[in-house]
Amino acid sequence: MKVKKREAFDHIRLSSLCLIYRVKMQSGMAMLAVVAIILSVVTFATITTTQSVQQFYTHEKVRRDSESSKVSLKQHLKNVAGALRSQSVTNALNTTDVDYLSTTIDVSALEGTEGQPLTHFKVKVSHDSDNSAYTTHFLRYPSLLRLPTPSQHLSWDNQVTNWLFNRDISSLSASFFAESESLTQCHNMLPANVYWITGNCVLNSNALAHHSGSNPILLVIVNGNLTLQANTHVHGLIVMLSTSHNSFTLKVSSSASITGTYVANTPITEQINGAIVLSTPLLQTLQASTPLAKIMPIPGTAYDDL
Repeated sequence: MKVKKREAFDHIRLSSLCLIYRVKMQSGMAMLAVVAIILSVVTFATITTTQSVQQFYTHEKVRRDSESSKVSLKQHLKNVAGALRSQSVTNALNTTDVDYLSTTIDVSALEGTEGQPLTHFKVKVSHDSDNSAYTTHFLRYPSLLRLPTPSQHLSWDNQVTNWLFNRDISSLSASFFAESESLTQCHNMLPANVYWITGNCVLNSNALAHHSGSNPILLVIVNGNLTLQANTHVHGLIVMLSTSHNSFTLKVSSSASITGTYVANTPITEQINGAIVLSTPLLQTLQASTPLAKIMPIPGTAYDDL
């Protein structure tokens, strides 16, 4: 009897151990399944995040490349416009040529309401690698926007700078002109077509030997007297400006001359012993000359051409 009871007890104990083992095994399998699911989720999230990061950097690179391309195109447009101010279209294209950029220029000759010579440019620049393009319209116009009126010739007008240059005297300086010589005296003057002199100016026959009726000059005298010595001949426009209440003097020696005209913004003292020859054609030549040209983008005409 004792043996049978012992065998029964052992059987029950073995069964219990097997049951416990199966339960633990099932729990372990369940735990492994949960871990596998978590790992799968983490792996998926990692892959998704990696793809998102890669897409972000890809899009960011495309955006930066696009911005860089636009900056390159706009800078090239400025360079082309700067060249067009003083050069022909062919020369402007040659001097601003860039291997990876293509440039086309359409030109139209216009005339202002006062007969001003104007030139309209449509400039398109494209990037060869990504086919991006940018177009802007420019207008070339003379800094001498208007010629003196009959009442301003050989006289004064306190609004003369507004009429001639569309600038009040307070905002007019040598830098307004793209090509000018800014001096404080008139000795050893280098060849130029625009001179801005602050102070007294005494011109002799050699000072302006480079200019002529076909190559006239703009001579601006600020707060100073102007003297043309013997055999000195000025072809162009003389503008005498005063920014104070002082009166200044224009002196023309007997064998000297002015062909063109002179104007002032305040009354001046005139000592004219030489010849004064009014010449509108000469002033028109001056107005149309390259050294007096300016160029600007026409507002509202810039656009991406994609």
